[in-house]
Amino acid sequence: MPLDAEEIPDWRARRREVILTAAAELFAGRDYASVQVEEVAKRAGVGKATLYRYFPSKEELYLEALERALGGLERKLDEELAPRNVPASVRLSSMISVLVGTLGEHLQTLKRLGGDQSDLAERTRRILRRRNERTATAIQQVLADGMASGEFRKVDLDIVPLLVIGMVQGGIMQVSDRPREALERSVLDLLMSSITTLSPFL
Repeated sequence: MPLDAEEIPDWRARRREVILTAAAELFAGRDYASVQVEEVAKRAGVGKATLYRYFPSKEELYLEALERALGGLERKLDEELAPRNVPASVRLSSMISVLVGTLGEHLQTLKRLGGDQSDLAERTRRILRRRNERTATAIQQVLADGMASGEFRKVDLDIVPLLVIGMVQGGIMQVSDRPREALERSVLDLLMSSITTLSPFL
């Protein structure tokens, strides 16, 4: 008896995910030029020709891997929003940690793009700008929760989330030689000292 269409395993989608996972692992924190398509194919367990049937170029593979990573970041941020019984300050700290961890892996590649890769660099920036909207919404929500509970003082919910994202992205691009934990700690120190109700700046 033949299987219904819904019961047939979507091996194509699974293979595509395997290739993207391999690409994301290799592009994370490495120079774009140093990652070879053959290397991605080998890690994914497919032939180079098979990889090109899913992704027509290395550039498209990189951009898809970036989109996938940022989608994962958004899901993690949503998970941090879910437990409303957890103090907003704890959830915000976890969000900063997720931001620094994910962007720290992928912005290093952007930092090294240049010259004949300028078009790829611009496409990467466009993806980041578009994805920043979802990230800002998640940060906005936890800030609003903190304001409602009295943990945070009143802040501009349109501007502050974008400043937080900019601080993380700028820190990664400028101080990549420092441990990620140091950047995470510094961002949290600056943010919490300025928004908590116990802030000395009030």
